[in-house]
Amino acid sequence: MAEEVKGLLTKKDVQKAWFNWMWLNLSTQNMERMQAPALVRSLWTAKDKLYPDNKEAQQDLMNRHMEFFNTEPIWGGLTVGIVLAIEEEKAEHPDEVPDELSSSIKNALMGPCAGLFDSLFQSTLIPIILAIAIGISAQNGSVAGPLLYILLFWAIVPTVSWFLFWNAYKMGAMGVQQILATGIKDRIISAANIVGLTVIGAVTASTCNIKTGLSFTSGELVVDVNSILNSIQPKVLVLIGAFIVYWLMSKKRVNVIVLMLAMLAISVVGYFTTILA
Repeated sequence: MAEEVKGLLTKKDVQKAWFNWMWLNLSTQNMERMQAPALVRSLWTAKDKLYPDNKEAQQDLMNRHMEFFNTEPIWGGLTVGIVLAIEEEKAEHPDEVPDELSSSIKNALMGPCAGLFDSLFQSTLIPIILAIAIGISAQNGSVAGPLLYILLFWAIVPTVSWFLFWNAYKMGAMGVQQILATGIKDRIISAANIVGLTVIGAVTASTCNIKTGLSFTSGELVVDVNSILNSIQPKVLVLIGAFIVYWLMSKKRVNVIVLMLAMLAISVVGYFTTILA
């Protein structure tokens, strides 16, 4: 069966470009160019098809995309698919497509795509998969949870990434711009944030456990502080702890590793002093 062709590139050529972006998007990041080297590497796979035996044109292609570029690295790769389509059009019709078109489209789309796919991928999909995996392994420490997470991640993430990349390439710039212009993007981001926060809250409540061992005795009466707190609000100490950690991370910019070490130290001290149970 013949390969699907759009202009100068076959579907196999597009797959090579996607594969290079998928695996190298964060490999050479720096503050000046961020993901631009990975974008250039992705386009490099198609240079001989776009400009055969024309080294100068190939160099111009690479140089055009060494400027700053940063978006959501996995599904945000659809921007790279659009750039690839524009560069193919430019290679076919050099007098009709200006040099700055691909850069302008890229700069216009990388921000909205980052916001959209950060919400869908990191704030929604990953917490949901983690919640399922943690639920399986929380009680008995079964290895089935981590294995299921790995399986679901690699079944979903590359599949969606390729689907978006390929269809963005086929649609070109205008198709994605029309989608972003309708306002659907903002509604999707809002819904994804709500779902993601709900899942994170549910995971926190179901898997975290903070209890105090404090109690007070008056004659034969023993007052358990933990029971009193839970009668006011179940797992209220978990709720307080979650808000404290959130405040330290978001407002005070405390490093995650520092927080983990601090929680470990508090747990050890709390256990031996019976403040925590």
